[in-house]
Amino acid sequence: MNIGENIRKYRIEKDKKQQEIYEAIGVNQSTYSKIENNKYKMDIETLKNIANVLEVDITKLIGEDKIEINHTNNDSSHGDSGIIVNNNHSEDLIIALKEQITLLGKINAKLEEENQSLKDQLKKSPIK
Repeated sequence: MNIGENIRKYRIEKDKKQQEIYEAIGVNQSTYSKIENNKYKMDIETLKNIANVLEVDITKLIGEDKIEINHTNNDSSHGDSGIIVNNNHSEDLIIALKEQITLLGKINAKLEEENQSLKDQLKKSPIK
């Protein structure tokens, strides 16, 4: 089963109408229909929102399907993640996500070091 088929399957199992889903995730009926028919490249946020509305783990929607990620130049101020899901190469998604986790871990460690340094400086500086 592909992602669209899995979404339809869980929507029907949860006894939800298409309208309930597309209104909850903020897309129109046409777009939602394309999602269930696997003819729409949705971003990861949309997929996460669908999983939340259906109250299922996102991995159940992805299932055994392959995932391809394409980084875009979307303006993140609009809430776009810059990742498009379209059913190819799940291994690439896993690798990319692991790389992002590693990078975020390094950034976090660096920020913790800077935070500790600032705390140390505050302790050393005389209060005026």
